[in-house]
Amino acid sequence: MLFTALLACIFVIVQSCSLQKPPSLQKFAKGGLKKLQILEVPPAQPKMTFKTANGTDISLADFHGQTILLNIWATWCAPCVAEIPSLDKLQAQRGSASFTVVTISMDRHIDDAKAFFKKANINNLQLYIDPTYSISNKIGVQGIPISVFYNPSGQEIARIPGDVDWQSAETTALLDAILSNN
Repeated sequence: MLFTALLACIFVIVQSCSLQKPPSLQKFAKGGLKKLQILEVPPAQPKMTFKTANGTDISLADFHGQTILLNIWATWCAPCVAEIPSLDKLQAQRGSASFTVVTISMDRHIDDAKAFFKKANINNLQLYIDPTYSISNKIGVQGIPISVFYNPSGQEIARIPGDVDWQSAETTALLDAILSNN
C-alpha cells in the first residue's frame, strides 16, 4: 500500500511538471502596454478573406504555422498612420519564417493605402486591405488601430487596442515572451 501511494505521488509530481502553462502575459500590461488584453476565452481566428495589393484573395489561414501580429488600421486614422512605420521596422527586425506582421487596411480604396505606404517609405510590410470591414466585426474590434497576436495554430494569444511603440523595451520583452512560447 505504501508503495502504491509512493507511485501515485511520483505520478502527480511528474504530471504537474509536464503540464505547466506558459507564463502569463498579463505581467506585461503596464506602461505603454497597459491596454494589453489576454482574453479568458479568446475568439477563434477569423475565417474570411481579404485582398493583397494586387487584388488576390488571402486569409489568415495562409499564415498557418507562424506567429502572427495582426494589425487593423486605416489611412484616415491618425494613431494608425503613426503606428505603421513602427510595425514596418518590427517586420524588418523580427520578421521570419516563424513570425510575421500582417497589417490590414480598412480603407475603401487600396490606392489610399498604397499612396500612404509609398509616402511613408513602408518597405517591409505587405499591403493588405479589407474594404468590406468584415474582419473588424469578426475579431470584435471596437476601434482602430488594434493589434492581435495569434499563435502558429491560429489561436489568439493577446490583443492590444490602440497604437503601440513596437520598438520599445516593453514590446520587445512581450514579443520575446510570445515567440519563446510558440
